Amino acid sequence: MRVTATPLPYGLSGREQAQRYFDWIVGLFGAALSGHVLDHGAGTGALSARLSERCERVVALEPELRLFEQLQERFRAQPGVSCMHGTIETYLARAGAGSLDAVLSSNVLEHLPNDVDCMRLIRESLRPGGAFAVYVPARAELFGTLDESVGHLRRYSRGLLRERLEQAGFFVQWVRYANLAGALPWWVTGRVLKRPSIPGSRLGLFDRLVLPISTRIEALCPVPYGLNVAALARRL
Repeated sequence: MRVTATPLPYGLSGREQAQRYFDWIVGLFGAALSGHVLDHGAGTGALSARLSERCERVVALEPELRLFEQLQERFRAQPGVSCMHGTIETYLARAGAGSLDAVLSSNVLEHLPNDVDCMRLIRESLRPGGAFAVYVPARAELFGTLDESVGHLRRYSRGLLRERLEQAGFFVQWVRYANLAGALPWWVTGRVLKRPSIPGSRLGLFDRLVLPISTRIEALCPVPYGLNVAALARRL
């Protein structure tokens, strides 16, 4: 009898095959991600692992119990990474305000009914001058069954993300679209074919064959459109 593993929440099953993708996300923000860093909504820990290679201390914060338990197991023998079960409110209650050099929030804010309130709390957790690195889904016209299946409430434009960050009290250094190559496959799968997921094997293929080329192009010149939008903001 074949036993099928229960899919991870938020569409995270199979995402570990996208190794280059996670390297690229962290690389988007350069030296801003250094010192004492919080991975906001750490999931399975793919980004936390990369942050640990360049940061002094990493806190992998995750509210979903099943994912938190995976984080604990993954980083059990890694002293530079601590795992915390809860939300940004939990972190502030335990560690206090102004305790972080940077926060990375990747594909989290789109799940929250009130993203600005969350951003305000993240700002409170940062020291003056601390960096908030944000990576979220972009473009409302791409919203489809893929978004619905993983609990997305919205997709952002550059203008909307900048507006929300400024409402939360941040100084925005830059906002730009990213992952142009991923937009068409997402639109076809979620809007045309109306499927609920993309198989991990296809993600791995995209990661190996398409992403290395597309990210080199994006490094040379800004793209006018993308599956995602990234921003770097500061607490003044």
